[in-house]
Amino acid sequence: MAQSDGRAGSRDEMLCLVAGVADVVAEGLRGLTRRMPGPAEVRQELRARGELALRRNGQTPEAHLEVLARQAAARLGDG
Repeated sequence: MAQSDGRAGSRDEMLCLVAGVADVVAEGLRGLTRRMPGPAEVRQELRARGELALRRNGQTPEAHLEVLARQAAARLGDG
């Protein structure tokens, strides 16, 4: 592999970083599919992990109807 030219954002470094992340993700998915053989179980596990991650980060998505109600109220207030 070519030597890095010292720049933090060099092309080779970015390529290696992206490849490393992809490898970690792929390995994680392989491990997940080995532990849970059926697609329904994989989907359930991913959903549960996603819900936990959203709760942990405090970024739960707003209810769609709530967003629409706020937009309608804002339009009525402007008119």
